[in-house]
Amino acid sequence: MAKPTAPLLLTVVVTVARSSCAFLTPSSAFVFPITKSKNRFGPLGTVSQESNNADFTAENEPWVLRQITFLDLTASNSDETDDGEKAELDARNFSEFLMEIGACSVSITDADANTSDEDPLFHEPSLTTCPNDYIEDTNEFAMVLHDVASGRNVWKTNHVSAHFPSSLFDVPNIVDAVRYTFQIPTTPRFEVDTIPDLDWIKHVQESWNPIVTKASKFVLRFPWHEDALVMKACQDMEREKMMEGLAKRFSSGVKREGAVVHFEEEDVEDINEQKDREYVQIRLEGGVAFGTGEHPTTRLCLDWVRDNVERQLHLLGADEGPKSLNIMDYGSGSGVLGISAAAVIRDHITKSKRSGQPSNIAATVVGLEIDADAIHIANANSQKNNVEMKNYLPDPDSLDDEALSVVLRAMQRKRNKDIIQYIPSELNGPIYDLLVANILAGPLVNLASTVASLVKSGGEIGLSGILATQGDRVVTAYQEFFDDVQVAAEEGGWVLVTGRRR
Repeated sequence: MAKPTAPLLLTVVVTVARSSCAFLTPSSAFVFPITKSKNRFGPLGTVSQESNNADFTAENEPWVLRQITFLDLTASNSDETDDGEKAELDARNFSEFLMEIGACSVSITDADANTSDEDPLFHEPSLTTCPNDYIEDTNEFAMVLHDVASGRNVWKTNHVSAHFPSSLFDVPNIVDAVRYTFQIPTTPRFEVDTIPDLDWIKHVQESWNPIVTKASKFVLRFPWHEDALVMKACQDMEREKMMEGLAKRFSSGVKREGAVVHFEEEDVEDINEQKDREYVQIRLEGGVAFGTGEHPTTRLCLDWVRDNVERQLHLLGADEGPKSLNIMDYGSGSGVLGISAAAVIRDHITKSKRSGQPSNIAATVVGLEIDADAIHIANANSQKNNVEMKNYLPDPDSLDDEALSVVLRAMQRKRNKDIIQYIPSELNGPIYDLLVANILAGPLVNLASTVASLVKSGGEIGLSGILATQGDRVVTAYQEFFDDVQVAAEEGGWVLVTGRRR
């Protein structure tokens, strides 16, 4: 009986492999695990007719997928055709060619991934050059990806995997078709594998656990995460923190007085503060918007959000009279940062009411995003979390030509009319106590004056999406408008920049 689950989800791999995940710098595309079959081919000069006798279709059910992976492809394998035109072996036309000859999906991965030779696909360019563009006229690189969001990017060497139904899996014909179409003088190296028959949706979901932030105690969960799994994730985090605490106490030294061992306790105040915190759950839907909590920049921003929202709530609670707190998530994506801020406020108000101390804090959380699809998703995520966070398009006058064109095209779509709105004038000014932005260093530098125009005097910013090597550049851009601008935290080669509005 046909089992369509594997072909259906594997087709999604093409989208993942070709999509532009702007703040995800690793250059390798996501590939499902595969099991190796008996037939594995190393370097070959030609494909002999004897290959036809190999048991390529041992599993003859038509729904069984077989995979052929062309290894270490470079531009040196591509030559000029008979009419003098070069058949460029780039990511687009090669993958489309494999689809044309019967592949049901194609994935492209960086052969140099996780090695010293890796050149991250979405590595942000420097002030003067794009690290990938200067070799455009050389014959060293093969796979070229033209992407609207990130420009022209290439990988040095690539593995290209095509997935075929067993009924169409004729390895000699596939390899010969590649050779003759792209005028490759020798047979490229390749492997043949079998795709296991799995429920891929369930398989991916089972490997994607709830994300728990250590210091800020946010729990990011997706629809398939059951309560028991969420509880286990929190318990595992507490166990990890306990072991780290014990290790820290041992490393700080031991003082012996008779039979008693005393440990030096450090940062007791910070430890107690984190223990008093309760976990805050954030429910997210998978979608086209960025922001799932897996990336270091999201965690850096989540820690900043919790620290500063709780500090603002403490300050407001000490004063008499009306209370207000305005927060902006600039470049909101999935809305995870703004939703997290709103959830902390929601839980604070709920806790105050339960203790018999009704809170009169008026909080406004706003998200700004130029991607209309992301706005739809962020608004939906806000509703799922029972928080007040509305997402808008920025003021058109604040956008450059490229961003404005994206916004105008989005507003022409029927599904966005009367639903997606520009930010109202009353929310488009220096009213925000806190502004968090997790985008990229280049846009952040260009947006310094725009960000400054939204933050009130004394208000604070938390900026990330910034590589450690770019921190000084962002600090310099914001020192014109903010005091105490500094790189405040770092994780995994990424940094968080903070500052206070003059």
